[in-house]
Amino acid sequence: MEPTKADSTPTLLLWIALIAVGHFIVFLWHLFLVVKLQPDFPRSALPLMILVNLFPVAGLVALAKGFAKWAGCMITLPLAIVLVIGTYAHFLSPGADNILHMPPGGLLLPFQISAVLLVLLEALGCWFGIRIFVRMPVQRALKK
Repeated sequence: MEPTKADSTPTLLLWIALIAVGHFIVFLWHLFLVVKLQPDFPRSALPLMILVNLFPVAGLVALAKGFAKWAGCMITLPLAIVLVIGTYAHFLSPGADNILHMPPGGLLLPFQISAVLLVLLEALGCWFGIRIFVRMPVQRALKK
């Protein structure tokens, strides 16, 4: 397949920038809601969760610097992991995090909206990350 304008680095960088930064903002909002809704949420997990969700943003820098394969991995892998975990926890599990079985409350609707937005952004981010990994040429380490 021939690369198209949609596969150009500036176009992919723009899309993945919107997705990665938007995902991180929605993730922080979602994390705030989780802590409010579940006071017993382990606070020790917060730094690790924030670090994992910063990887796609760091992938933007890698893509801008010309490291497309690294960028594709840094974007796709963390988003795929949190997509699987979040989909199970918020849509499939019988636990207290399932948005379909949570008791009514003032923060229920924002929590549901943030969970759905995260799944959408994570799926889009995985798709664009795979496109970056597959379509972009490998940069030579030593340029003449």
